[in-house]
Amino acid sequence: MISRILIIFLFGLFSANVTGNPLAKLSVEESLTRAQALLEQGHYYLALDEVSTVLNSKPSATEQSRAYGTKGSLLLLMQEHDKAEQFLHKAFESSQDEQLKASYANSLGVLYHETGKATQSEEYFKTALALAGNNRSLTLQIKLNQARNQPQLNDLSFLDSLLSEIASIDSANERTRYYLNLAETAKSQKTPFYLLAQKSLEKARNAVSDINDTQLQLELLDSLSDIHEKQGQYPQALALSEQAALLAEYTSADDLLLQIEWRKGRIYQHLGQDELALTAFGKAVDHVQAIRMDIPVEYEDGRSSFRETMAPIFLGYAHHLLKKSANQTDKAKQRTLQLARQTIEQIKQTELEDFLGGRCLIEGIQRKELDSIDEQAAILYPVILPDRLELLVSIGTTIQQYTVLVSAKNIQETATELAKDLRLWLLAPQKIYDAEAYLGLSQKLYEWIISPVQSDLAKASVKTLVVIPDGVLRLVPFAALHDGKSFLIEKYAVSISPGMSLLGASTNNQKNQNYRTLLAGVSTPGSVVEKLPEWLISAVLKPATSGKEKEQTQLAVRSALSAFFQKQEIHTQPTHQQHSEALLRQTGAIEKLQKRLSLPGVETELNALNTELRNTLLLNEHFTVNNFYQQLSNHPFEIVHIATHGFFSSNADDSFLMAFDDVLKLDELHSFLKSDRNKQHSIHLLTFSACQTAEGDDRAPLGFAGVALKADALSALGSLWPISDKAASQIMVSFYRHLSQQFSKAESLRLAQLELLKDPEKKHPSFWSPFILVGNWL
Repeated sequence: MISRILIIFLFGLFSANVTGNPLAKLSVEESLTRAQALLEQGHYYLALDEVSTVLNSKPSATEQSRAYGTKGSLLLLMQEHDKAEQFLHKAFESSQDEQLKASYANSLGVLYHETGKATQSEEYFKTALALAGNNRSLTLQIKLNQARNQPQLNDLSFLDSLLSEIASIDSANERTRYYLNLAETAKSQKTPFYLLAQKSLEKARNAVSDINDTQLQLELLDSLSDIHEKQGQYPQALALSEQAALLAEYTSADDLLLQIEWRKGRIYQHLGQDELALTAFGKAVDHVQAIRMDIPVEYEDGRSSFRETMAPIFLGYAHHLLKKSANQTDKAKQRTLQLARQTIEQIKQTELEDFLGGRCLIEGIQRKELDSIDEQAAILYPVILPDRLELLVSIGTTIQQYTVLVSAKNIQETATELAKDLRLWLLAPQKIYDAEAYLGLSQKLYEWIISPVQSDLAKASVKTLVVIPDGVLRLVPFAALHDGKSFLIEKYAVSISPGMSLLGASTNNQKNQNYRTLLAGVSTPGSVVEKLPEWLISAVLKPATSGKEKEQTQLAVRSALSAFFQKQEIHTQPTHQQHSEALLRQTGAIEKLQKRLSLPGVETELNALNTELRNTLLLNEHFTVNNFYQQLSNHPFEIVHIATHGFFSSNADDSFLMAFDDVLKLDELHSFLKSDRNKQHSIHLLTFSACQTAEGDDRAPLGFAGVALKADALSALGSLWPISDKAASQIMVSFYRHLSQQFSKAESLRLAQLELLKDPEKKHPSFWSPFILVGNWL
């Protein structure tokens, strides 16, 4: 993620002070300066609104150019690289001022460095240096940014020379920003550079009395504290953090304050001062909440920016809350447990927002707390902490806490291996793969997650277990956990929820209702095969290495999925589009794609359901994107059942379903599903019967929940991995038959899974366990 110190420096290079009546209409200069102030407080969207107001006010050509540059720099900080590139290029091309032009070229150099385009980055830095002329300050800034573009600096001489140049800058504020910038660059290098970073920061600290910018003083103290903490110098780091916290009383820089309080929490935790650590982590969480809307959504290796950077703060707070609750009783214990669970809920909510591509996307949706709707259901809330597993179980409105001494690493490895083994068994030749290889792993997870709570579940006569999985546990089909004698599904109906709230507001089971159902599926794809991503076309066209062509195709697709979701980025490169077109021009390529991506069982499945349900059927050429949209727009359906190839990945942008004629992106899907909300009813169930999630990607199962959530649906049913057409058809027909007999959704799925479990040919959990119900289980 781009350095805050760096981007604020880029942004504020040509700003001026706001003076005069605060109620008067702001000039362009004042608006841009106000945008900078908002940015420095971490309010990026408000800053963006301020700049957009300038662009909408018919500014002069010069003002417009500056506004473009300001907006581009803001978007760069928000990680919206494509939009940032567009506005920075507009600023660079339209500016007549060489100094400003140099600044925009510098920003473009930073952008291309951030996006891994080192050659373009270097070109723009060279352009910026040529345009900067005799401007010492701007030249120095460009050189510092240019240093970041070097994969590994070979010696200290270059940065040392810049350190000398910084000392000649007259302004204490400006000089301090350069020292901070140099320190950030040096800290990213090897140990000798780390010492240079400390030297640079100490030089800045020697002149701290000359700095008249409280925000800048905070940044300096924060950076100094950071470098002491990294070297294990905890007393020094703590003293600097305390000094910064006192100074921060005069600012509203939540983004800096959260770093300061988080560091205090880590240090107090290291020193064994739990109460002080709890207080510091709590303050850090409050500061994150203040700027949560402005935290950029970005992905690296399939992981969201929030999960990697902010979630550890919430986990640290939860760690100490749960440690405290273990020594409490009665109402005090319940309050602490509620707060701990609410803290973890913030992580889950933001992960869903990241998956869907933006903040605020699930605010305002009417939902109902899980533990208040079903007396015969228990809510199992595992919290994975580095040193232990905490199980929070609600039966009614009381939360019970169970602590299991197993490390996060052990849980991660076991859950990942179990998910892999269950997926693999369906495709691997059974003669070389042990059909019960999964069993030991399944029993381990049962011992850690279910055994500690099972006596209390039995006492309460629990019939439905609602699991809110954490992280890697989202990959695990809980129905397949085994106690050594029987599977969990033989004892309880199992449902999954992304958090402590139902997806939709309605909690009525509506028994005896003849659900109106839209059945849509593709058994033999049409022109959609020409619009698939290159990675999928390439995988499917790969020659089979045995007579079992279908199995080989599935293995190829799975291999491609694995590579794709490890951030190969092949979906964004124009050369791959050209490669895709070349593949499709091969003799028989389209026919081969259609054959290998066929799902004969879909026709059997939908025809069977067609006799069971009050429905509208869209099969093959009738399941076009337009027909699908028209049906959803014109008719109120309680169930939407989609049987076609579909792939859920780390984020909604890379997830899609195959209609007959085109690819249906998740954003389009939820728009279609929500198109008839004016008819005053909710979709009760979305079913994806032939889809799969990306292997090993614990965010991918959020796809079911994400689509249902944005469509205001009550629940979703889908598969973690593809199973045989025959097994899928059997489980779907059985599920809907039991649903029509007034069983709940969770119990209907349980009974359908038990039917396969009793079938000698399909008793292995790889066949029946991947189907999971997400959301309302009633």
